[in-house]
Formats: sequence, structure tokens, C-alpha cells
Amino acid sequence: MSVLLRLHGVRPAEVSARCSATAELMACLHVLAEPGHHPDRGTWVRRALADLPGPAAAECDAFAPLWARFRTRLMLPLTPEGSGDLEAELAQIAELDLGVFIQMAGMAIFGLRQNFGWPLDDAASAQEFVRACGERSTRRGVLAGELVADPERFRGRLLGLLHVTSETFFGVLWRRLRPALERSAERVGASLRTEPLPLVVGSLSPNAVIDVAEHTVEFSKLQQAAVTVRGRGLVLVPSHFGQPHLLVKDEKLKNWPQQPPVVVQYPAEQHGPRGADTLDKIRERMLVLTDAGRLEICRHLINEQCTTTELAWRTGMTQPQVSRHLRRLREVGLVVSARHGRTVQHRIQTSRLYGIGYDLVSGIVG
Repeated sequence: MSVLLRLHGVRPAEVSARCSATAELMACLHVLAEPGHHPDRGTWVRRALADLPGPAAAECDAFAPLWARFRTRLMLPLTPEGSGDLEAELAQIAELDLGVFIQMAGMAIFGLRQNFGWPLDDAASAQEFVRACGERSTRRGVLAGELVADPERFRGRLLGLLHVTSETFFGVLWRRLRPALERSAERVGASLRTEPLPLVVGSLSPNAVIDVAEHTVEFSKLQQAAVTVRGRGLVLVPSHFGQPHLLVKDEKLKNWPQQPPVVVQYPAEQHGPRGADTLDKIRERMLVLTDAGRLEICRHLINEQCTTTELAWRTGMTQPQVSRHLRRLREVGLVVSARHGRTVQHRIQTSRLYGIGYDLVSGIVG
């Protein structure tokens, strides 16, 4: 499954790259809600939870459906431009039209792109929404009931929790992370001024399939969607705690004259010029290349681009086997895939392949 971004006809003025404090806070809350998916953050999770007062920790757990799997649109940029400051973005949530707030919160509580069509201002429909959320999980059902019963109180509780997280662990963390995230946004912004939009957007994920001719970028995701960006605007938001996820949000809302922009929140470390990689990354690439099948694929890609079909014919592997190997090579940044007409061509990142030895020595020495 994948999310396809259609970028044809998107004007440069419709695209921006910028930081967002609430987006990074949601990435942090996602890690707290799903610590098993982020084992490298275990120490941070324990410290953050220790800093939270007991009632706030309980509220974090109660509101977890807003940022666990299907993250809420409320905490991503609502407009193309903005300062990225936490207080300014929380004020936007506080001032948001109540009907729009209910839609955004309700979509996240239900937690699926499909089948969200309940007009929650209708009592029977609202109760059906609560029932459907309860079927997904007890916690979702309870939170849906609280949203329907008193949406303003629900909003007040949410904002209160976000202020507490800022006063405990996030405020200090954001001051430390923001400079690096701003540099990432500036690099992406510079690329937007000089490179085709599909190439810039595709550079945000090693698994992207780029079709410059068709002006599309396809991201491998656990969902199926096609998103037309033209007329909506596109905001590219770097994240540190979002690593390794790339998030695409494109919900359309009722009763909002101008739809919110499409947002892509990307791992900040993914974009930018190649410097010396970490020892962990070098080790990962070396381990990937210990597989004989992947090494054989690299030998065929070293001099020319190939399709999956051609690689299968050359190596004697099945196409599914080749596809699995290519996906792993893309994940570690050694292979890039791009669509050309009706075929997808794969090419090796020769500079990264040659750079393994140099980066290994640099990592050991430095």
C-alpha cells in the first residue's frame, strides 16, 4: 500500500518548509504512547514520564488515540505560514471553529481514513460514532463519548495537557531541537528554489518512488491514498522524534472555506548533503551487503539502472525476492527508485557505496 502525492501544477508559492513546535510535541507524545515501536527512546521515555505529574500522565494515556497510530491534524500546521512557536500554535487550536475542531479530533479518535462520515452535531449520528469508536477499543470509545458530550471541555483538557508537557519536558527539549530542525527546513527550502518539486519531496524518504514526468511521489505506507496537492498547498515539516516515520496528512474538512494544506512531516536526518554517517548506519549498510542476493543486485546496478523485471531475469531470483532486497537497500540509502513512464528504474547510490570505507574510518578515528 502507498500514498501517492500528485504535484502537477503546484506553484512554488504553494509549497513551504518550516518548523512546528506542536508537530514535534505530537511526535514526542507518539513515542510516549507507542514506546515499543521506538526502543531507542527508552531512556527518554522513562525520564519524560517521571517529569510529568501523575494527573498529567493519566491524561496522556487517556488522549493517546490522538497521537498513537492515526495522528491528529490538530497538531500539524493549520496554515502554510507561521512562526512555529508553541504558544502561537496552541492559540490557533484554541481559536479554531468548534465544528472543525470536532472533525479533526473525531477523525483521530476513530483512527481510520475510511468511513469517517458522521455529522457529530446530530445526536443519533454522534452516538453511532461513539459506538464505532468503542468497537475499535474501549479507550477510543470513552474519548469519543467525552468529545461528543462536551467538546469545549474536551478542548480545554487537551490544551491544558499540552501546556503541562511544555512546562515539564518539552519546553527545554524544543529549545535544544529547534536550531537543527530550522537548518533542515532551510535546506529543503533552498532545494525547492533550484530543483523539481518531485525530486525534493521524494528526497524526504529513502522508500519514495519519484516520477518527474508525471509529477508524482509515492511513499510506501500502511494505507492507500492518492492526494492532489494543487490548490491545497503543501507544508514540509522536519522532525527529530518523528524518526523513522514519514507522515502524510491530507484530511478534507466540512465547513472550512479554505482547506488546510497537505502536510508531510519527515525525519530531519533524512534530507541534506551527505556527511560522514554514524557508525550504526555504516554497520547497518555493511550487514545489508552481507546478503549474497543483495550484493548481486548491487553488482548489476553499479553501471546502469535496471527494472525489477530485468534484475529478476539477470539474477535468477523471483520478482518478489528482488523487490524485498531492493526495499532493504532503499531503507539503508544505497538504492534509489524512480518511475520513468510505465517502468520503475532502480539505481545505486555509488557515492554512499564508496563512502562506507571512508565513513567507517572517520567514525572510528573521530
